[in-house]
Amino acid sequence: MEQFDIYNSRKLKNGELGVRGTPLKNGQYRYVVRVIIFNLKGDKVLIQQRQPSKSSWPNFWDFTAAGGLLAGESLAEGAGRELFEETGIVYDFSETPSRMTVRFYEGWSEIFLIQRDIEINNLKLQNSEVQAAKWVSEPELLKLINTGKFIPFHYAKNIFDYLRFSGETNFGG
Repeated sequence: MEQFDIYNSRKLKNGELGVRGTPLKNGQYRYVVRVIIFNLKGDKVLIQQRQPSKSSWPNFWDFTAAGGLLAGESLAEGAGRELFEETGIVYDFSETPSRMTVRFYEGWSEIFLIQRDIEINNLKLQNSEVQAAKWVSEPELLKLINTGKFIPFHYAKNIFDYLRFSGETNFGG
């Protein structure tokens, strides 16, 4: 039974715990963390394909790794755990701030961006959640989005723009 902290609208813990799969009540929120890895040149992003058994977005392509924050876990700890669980990549996010916060119906998704050159063959994909991973260019990502094969995040089409125009490069590379 996976538990998570419940937050109020001001992003403060309210002292209650939620259980994965149980809908939250009105005024209750949770955190999800998402890690997006770009290569060092910044011209490719590492994406994963979700397993057909996933209850939401089965077989869709998604960014590198994501999942719900567990009870007592910090955003940095959750990002590191999810990245390791889904890809086998070890990364310490303790000095890496999230770069975006995206509101969704049950809470907030904190998005971490890093740049690393990683060999696909070195990934250890979490078989229960991830069926494939690959590097894609901006045109390849846009094609997946436009053909309905990528989860329709409102920021997905502009993620390369974020990297180009944020004034930062090499996020923790």
